[in-house]
Amino acid sequence: MRIKDIIPYALGKKPAHLLIKNARIVNVFTGDVEKANIAIFRKRIAGIGDYTEGEEVLDLEGRYVVPGLIDAHLHIESSMLSPRQFAKAVLLHGTTTVIADPHEIGNVLGLDGIEYMIEATEGIPLNVYIAIPSAVPASKFETSGARIGPEDIINFVEKYPKRIIALGEVMDFPSVLNVDYETITKIEVLRHKYKKIDGHAPGLSGKELNAYISAFIRSDHESTKPEEALEKVKRGMQVFIREGTTAKDLENIIGVVNERNHFFFSFCTDDKDAFDILEEGHIDHNIRLAIKHGIDPIVAIRMATINTARYFNLRSMGAVAPGYKADLVVVEDLERFDIKMVIKDAKIVVKGGKFVGTLKGKISDIPEKVGTIKLPDVSLKDIAVKDKGKKIRVIKLFEKSLITDELIVDPKVEGEMVVADPSRDILKIAVFDRHKGENFSIGFVNGFGLKRGAISASIGHDSHNVFSIGTNDEDILFAANEIKKMNGGIILVDGGKVIEKIPLPVAGLMSNEDLEIVAHRIKSFDTKLEEYGTNKEMLMAVFFIQLAVIPKLKITDRGLVDVQKQTFVDIFAD
Repeated sequence: MRIKDIIPYALGKKPAHLLIKNARIVNVFTGDVEKANIAIFRKRIAGIGDYTEGEEVLDLEGRYVVPGLIDAHLHIESSMLSPRQFAKAVLLHGTTTVIADPHEIGNVLGLDGIEYMIEATEGIPLNVYIAIPSAVPASKFETSGARIGPEDIINFVEKYPKRIIALGEVMDFPSVLNVDYETITKIEVLRHKYKKIDGHAPGLSGKELNAYISAFIRSDHESTKPEEALEKVKRGMQVFIREGTTAKDLENIIGVVNERNHFFFSFCTDDKDAFDILEEGHIDHNIRLAIKHGIDPIVAIRMATINTARYFNLRSMGAVAPGYKADLVVVEDLERFDIKMVIKDAKIVVKGGKFVGTLKGKISDIPEKVGTIKLPDVSLKDIAVKDKGKKIRVIKLFEKSLITDELIVDPKVEGEMVVADPSRDILKIAVFDRHKGENFSIGFVNGFGLKRGAISASIGHDSHNVFSIGTNDEDILFAANEIKKMNGGIILVDGGKVIEKIPLPVAGLMSNEDLEIVAHRIKSFDTKLEEYGTNKEMLMAVFFIQLAVIPKLKITDRGLVDVQKQTFVDIFAD
């Protein structure tokens, strides 16, 4: 757009391309609600005021207009949807802009995977900005499908200067504190390009937090306690309050938000699956939940729009004002935040709860599959654990949390072998290298609740090696092999039979089916999980059991990891 083209429309000398009448506009700058008309030129707002002429007219009959919502940090892959179907899901809930970190597919397919995500979101009715992954691989303790070094990042930023907006979450904070050469180089490359550096610092405090922030890392989405969130804001961070499928932090930390500091809080979902987006909502859900916990609706809307836009220097987003993009959400009531219409680039894409836009982009077809699953040749004998007459380490899972603990318990022994003990909720887990098909490891888990059978998946943040968790070795191995046959997905088996499955053939992370089908599959799988003694939230927790940068005890394809000590540990405790 040329400036000289929009000015006659802003002056009212030419009729607006789209005139929105009788709107109650939420002004994120003043906190007021203004009754006015909106004149739109092409994809931009030309003016707010008493405009009366338009080539097309939309009468809102006094409904509220708020800016399109922005998700400050997420992974599209975690929705299990292809990028275009993800766009449909979040647009239904008023999200028009996302900051996506494709480090899931990056850890599987490297630069090819990131390029797929960029190309697949080009031209669709959703602003998708990319935080180029800093964590490929996520840590030194796992086998990843690729490595993305500083030299790769430089080339990608040059190739996609407008799409790449940040360095993706710097999860390996020990590397920052230890001044690891490669990690610091990645940060230096992006900060000298005036891009943001996204953070990931669970529990970091005091001088360590000071050091982390000194590395130009100015955001974080891992706060789970109010004092943690407040300390990070005090030290100059933008805190993204997360409400996803597993990690639900809003209720814990929303109490520290007030009229003086709320500009330094934003909303994000991080990891949220298709069913939860469709049924519960996206950033609109965060708004409603914040209001429920006492936050003023205008403040909640700011946290979902202008706060995030200003943090990421998105100069044309986050407000209903002249020169801003015509990305708008129409609601009947601010407290209920019930979405009636979504306008993207001056076109109605959602009306009456139905998607009415088009999803055509640079890539029109969803591939049948992307990438392949390779597994090591493993037998029942290989995954057996011989007793040593010692106690064993067990990974303790917690609901609605990515943090784990370590239990030291007496094992259940049959013959000479340590086996799962469902009566104490101690299950066996195997993690298989799915990139090279070389490594595998065995461990034990508490808190998952599965009563029989086994569950396997090709989702395991962040390298996404195949895990299989269950009550017996036969089902554990059978389930993993079924994942290979599907080229990725999630499966529940019992007695050598497939009970339920969700195929994810696109990098073993995403479906090639429509939103509604994927959501139905997730719901059906969740129903079966409950029949078998567990639930979706616990399954999501297991999805993160390989992430050796979040305390305390994790397992990768190479073994058990004590995250705090940054070392491998044996399954048997001394």
